[in-house]
Amino acid sequence: MGNQASSQPVFKDATNDVNCTSSVSTIGSDDEYYNNGEEEVATCFSPKNGPFGSKRRHPPLLIPCSPSKLFFNAENLPSSSASSSTASLSSFSIESSSVSSQVRYSKAELEMKNGDFPTYASNLRPSYERVRNFCVVTTAALPWMTGTAVNPLLRAAYLSQLNRPFATGTVTLVIPFLESASDRVALYGPEWETCTRLDQELYIRKWLANELPLESQIETGGIKIVWYAAKYHGRYGSIFAIEDICSLFGSKQSDVCFLEEPEHLNVYRAPGKRLWTDIFEHVVGVGHTNYVAYVQKESLVGSVFAHGLASWMVKAYCHKLIKLSPVLQNYDHEKEIVCNIHGIQRKFLESSAPPSGGIYFLGKLVWAKGFHDLSQLNNFYKKRGGQYFSMDVIGSGTNEEEIQAMFETKKQPIAFLGRKEHYEVASEKYKILLNPSVSEVLCTVTAEALAMGKFCIIPVHPSNSFFEQFPNCLMYRNAKEFCHLLNYAQTHSPEPLTEEFKELFTWKAATERCLDAAAITQRDAARLERIGRSKSQQNLANLHNSLNEGGKGRVFRSILGAGPIADQVQ
Repeated sequence: MGNQASSQPVFKDATNDVNCTSSVSTIGSDDEYYNNGEEEVATCFSPKNGPFGSKRRHPPLLIPCSPSKLFFNAENLPSSSASSSTASLSSFSIESSSVSSQVRYSKAELEMKNGDFPTYASNLRPSYERVRNFCVVTTAALPWMTGTAVNPLLRAAYLSQLNRPFATGTVTLVIPFLESASDRVALYGPEWETCTRLDQELYIRKWLANELPLESQIETGGIKIVWYAAKYHGRYGSIFAIEDICSLFGSKQSDVCFLEEPEHLNVYRAPGKRLWTDIFEHVVGVGHTNYVAYVQKESLVGSVFAHGLASWMVKAYCHKLIKLSPVLQNYDHEKEIVCNIHGIQRKFLESSAPPSGGIYFLGKLVWAKGFHDLSQLNNFYKKRGGQYFSMDVIGSGTNEEEIQAMFETKKQPIAFLGRKEHYEVASEKYKILLNPSVSEVLCTVTAEALAMGKFCIIPVHPSNSFFEQFPNCLMYRNAKEFCHLLNYAQTHSPEPLTEEFKELFTWKAATERCLDAAAITQRDAARLERIGRSKSQQNLANLHNSLNEGGKGRVFRSILGAGPIADQVQ
């Protein structure tokens, strides 16, 4: 990386080459944050060799999840002397450390000849002999540009593309339609007040055509779209069903279902005669959101309750759960896996960061995104270098006015540009993404910025663990390290992404990881059957379904905070 001329403040501290391993510190008062790590003196920064000295904090890893012993064909099987500690991008999935430390197999299970192969139901890879039909059910839909609208849509499209050499029309996307015009205006804008389901479907297909034209149209064998009636819950900022989604699938047995946010989809679900695991041969949950962390800000007792409720929904309705990052709670150690199964749109990989440019943040303008921390970091930066750093904040949100007022009161040079599309505003203008937030499970904006070749300055945190392997990702533990990393990014050029790193970001690679992570080995299936998990899962589902019936169901949902959703479900 070549040095560039700089007018940035020069910091006084000497630097050393060391390996950084501690976790990010809690930010309290300004003085506490200023003094955090005073003895370390920016141990992660070396202007001579890069922000981490001669070594990175973590060596680059091209495996987005931990190694495992799950095999899909005989070529993958190791010899007796071979180690299974390495993996290709798509050859096998993970069994998380929490699983391996708690699982106990019988002798017969350990000696199973094909124990490391996936079960018939959970082997999702297409072939000429067998092509799986997928339903992807999620909690949001475009034009709401949120992760649970965009990522499940792209997952459905790329699953369809994966199946295309063998069959077409194999994927159905199940999404919410806001029945209330006021809900549509509040979430999508005034132009959506009189829209119909067909209007919204045409919008979604047009958006998808820019990424995967063939999968965007039914006429070319693309995805099908099915709607369920829904209502917006303003307090939670979320959409919930107001009808039994399971009733949309008829009486026949279906194939594979991805429940995007299974706890969200089911917590206020309407009672029905058939449940997810009755309808589908294999049900895979995908954990997107750290609901426990959100509830914890209001009530510690509430967070404990939310933890138990979320775990109940996963145990009752999923055969497997994929957590996007380790920051999510433990739902069920028998079922869960940690794996990033998200990709990004192609256009971000076709861009490159400018050799010079400003600093920006893009996301929802809510306090949970770390704006207090950002202000404290800027205060410390001025204390060390004599002036504030300036940056643009892109986005909108419920706390926008208060956040803007805070920066104006402190006279920090932060410009608020409103809500804009990431690629259009950032692809050529900015060199550095600064994202202090630790509220995400896996931040799409950070992934997109790294794919565009930008520096990303983010805190050390479990939600950011996937990004550690990328050379342009600069991670700080305290304000002192932050200042040195920002100075480094302002005076250097980002490294071009290698083809291997680019591949990690693609939806094709993410879909391969998804198929691997969704599988259950024959050994694990035998163990679960032996300990009676199938029966306990059915009992939990039946209990939840019965509690939602009739008048007591409205009371039950009200107790759980359903608010406007409680009386809507019949």
